[in-house]
Amino acid sequence: MDKHTMILGVITTLTCLLLMVSGCTEQNNPTSESIQTILEKAVTIETVYYELDMSTTIVGAVEQTTTMKIWQKTPYLKEQQIITSGNITTTDTFIIRPEGVYLYNATQNTSELYMGMYLPQLSIAETIKDLLENQTLTTLGTETIAGLTATVIQYTPNQRNSTTAKIWIWDEKGVPLKAQYITDNEYTSVTMDYTYSNYSFADIPESTFSVN
Repeated sequence: MDKHTMILGVITTLTCLLLMVSGCTEQNNPTSESIQTILEKAVTIETVYYELDMSTTIVGAVEQTTTMKIWQKTPYLKEQQIITSGNITTTDTFIIRPEGVYLYNATQNTSELYMGMYLPQLSIAETIKDLLENQTLTTLGTETIAGLTATVIQYTPNQRNSTTAKIWIWDEKGVPLKAQYITDNEYTSVTMDYTYSNYSFADIPESTFSVN
């Protein structure tokens, strides 16, 4: 075997070894999913139950806390909420149906079409749709929340340039685990913190969304 042939053989062997090492490295460290791929996992979710804790802090005002239980089954949504502001606590139950929004009257045990200004939480599908259409998303990295891996994103909510938002998206399901919205303008500073918990994707009976 001449010298030239030996050199070619060594180069070929090293190339094969590098390819093998490269292949093993890729298998041991799979490429992370894009935020779009993660979010798209939630687009098809039609049934979900979760709990949501919110706190709103406004400079110079009393902090407001809200605890919610939310049932969603396309096209329905039921939301039980307890709002505490100072020494005042209010409890309401809203039900969204195709024909409108209902407010449950516990005293009369009836549900009536709601004509007020309050708007219930967006459904998970609507929230994810808004994120997918937002052109300002920036991925900040990953964190672990309650043992769940989440991708952290930052963005500007549509048409709210004075607000900066951060949201922690559960990699496995594409739904939010935590969020923070900070609004700073010439009039005030508002911080809103959200914590999502106790997700369940089991089927929800349609009777949950019935109205009297």
